[in-house]
Amino acid sequence: MVYGLILLLLFAACGEDKPQPLSIQVVPAKLIGDTKGSEYANWDTVEFTGGGAAVTYLVASEPLLTEWNIVACKIADGGSQAKIVAARLNAYGSKKMQKFSENTVNLKQPLGLKIGDRWANFNPLLNQVQDRIQLRGFTAAEAEQFQRDLADR
Repeated sequence: MVYGLILLLLFAACGEDKPQPLSIQVVPAKLIGDTKGSEYANWDTVEFTGGGAAVTYLVASEPLLTEWNIVACKIADGGSQAKIVAARLNAYGSKKMQKFSENTVNLKQPLGLKIGDRWANFNPLLNQVQDRIQLRGFTAAEAEQFQRDLADR
């Protein structure tokens, strides 16, 4: 009887529902009017209404970065209830972003930031990336959850 009760308590403790870790993706994007040719055939279409009017982008099917490329972060206030996550990248993510940002054309092209299922923004890099990147468009809850997720890994 005692062993059964102990097993029941163990199973109940293991069965606690933890929230799913927040998914982060940084994806190359192009305005739909700037995309000509077959190289964009596998890209997805996204309609984004972040600044008021809807803008249509094509986004690459493979992200440049994900949450797994981020090893640490700090949260800053981005104004108007948005948060900025200043993220430090792991070696793989850093090399990938350095290679991507070496091409100066890529610095002016939008990068889509997808947080969970939500497209947060489509800002360009503007500067070459070394081992840190600023991700803009998090809500306060998303930024806090992402910081907890990093700490729990």
